[in-house]
Amino acid sequence: MAAGVKLVTTFKNASGNTVSFTHNYVASDAEMSDIRAFVAGMITNGAIFENVPVTAVGAKLVTTTEQEIALSA
Repeated sequence: MAAGVKLVTTFKNASGNTVSFTHNYVASDAEMSDIRAFVAGMITNGAIFENVPVTAVGAKLVTTTEQEIALSA
């Protein structure tokens, strides 16, 4: 069985619309302070995005698991 962690960040753009980004391959032991710094960096360097993030709304870690199912009996 495999597992993975993704970071989903949500922002408001200049128009007030919600913008979300999903970041794959996040370390499962990521520190909250590192995530806060990452989100702040996305706002600081927001000009690189088509939908520029202006205000942070939230961030969450999403853990997924995979389990292979044997289909041959």
